[in-house]
Amino acid sequence: MVKESVFPEEFGYHFSEGNFKRIYDQAIKDFRLSMGEDEFTAAAAEFNDGAGPFSLKRINQLEPGIKRYQWVAEESGRMLVTAFNNEGEIMGIQFDIYEKFDTDRESTINSYRLPFTGEWFVLWGGADSFLNYHYPHKHQRYAYDFIKKVDGRAFSGNPDELLSYHAYGEEVVAPRAGKVVHVIKEVEDNAPHCMSMVSPEGNCIILEHGYAEYTMLAHLREHSVTVEVGDEVERGHKLAQCGNSGASDTPHLHFHVMDGSHPYESDSIRIQFTEGREPKQGDTVKGQGMI
Repeated sequence: MVKESVFPEEFGYHFSEGNFKRIYDQAIKDFRLSMGEDEFTAAAAEFNDGAGPFSLKRINQLEPGIKRYQWVAEESGRMLVTAFNNEGEIMGIQFDIYEKFDTDRESTINSYRLPFTGEWFVLWGGADSFLNYHYPHKHQRYAYDFIKKVDGRAFSGNPDELLSYHAYGEEVVAPRAGKVVHVIKEVEDNAPHCMSMVSPEGNCIILEHGYAEYTMLAHLREHSVTVEVGDEVERGHKLAQCGNSGASDTPHLHFHVMDGSHPYESDSIRIQFTEGREPKQGDTVKGQGMI
């Protein structure tokens, strides 16, 4: 820890007080190389102007040795997201707006199971933009991104190889009985740390479940999809494998429910889960067939 440290739980106070040099000096070298002190100070001062006091709202941890902190200024609706490592260095700082939407009060009529078996980790998911980067966008507001971890890590071995990732090739199953209404199956998987925006969803399956509710499962493994348009499937039916196609830079499974069959013309709906508990970012969840 550096001298005159900004402790993680005190960051909001120091930011509100304008102690920007102390904050900047505690950031890791890569952060300081990407943004000079004068540039950071100017941006921080502008964001802080009229914001009001920042209160700590939530802490979570997505990878070993790094914790994320959400700070919200209720008066202005501004949000700070900070990340600290175990040495007390600041890994990153994000300036954002804390938004909430009326659609948070609505949920699906149908109930759904998680679309996999075994234990998975919620990388993104929840009803605000700290927990879920999809949240500001109505088409994917309540979407989830899931990965698998072993000993806290998403991969073992060479991170530049797809087969090193624990999620890659894992089975994806139907979250509820339904009818297949859309399939893409021949998009090539990206190499790790690369993505393609030509077909952002990559290989995907859309299921119709009644009550104008449709599930989308995306970024599936090339040639792994086992269903065709028109097929009727039961909950738990094996549909495909987790992959890294489309707008995905490391293997993960994207899952959301929407009110239409076209992902770019439909709105996301908050999911009512059969298990009763709504997963959120940072949770380890048990899929179908597990107690």
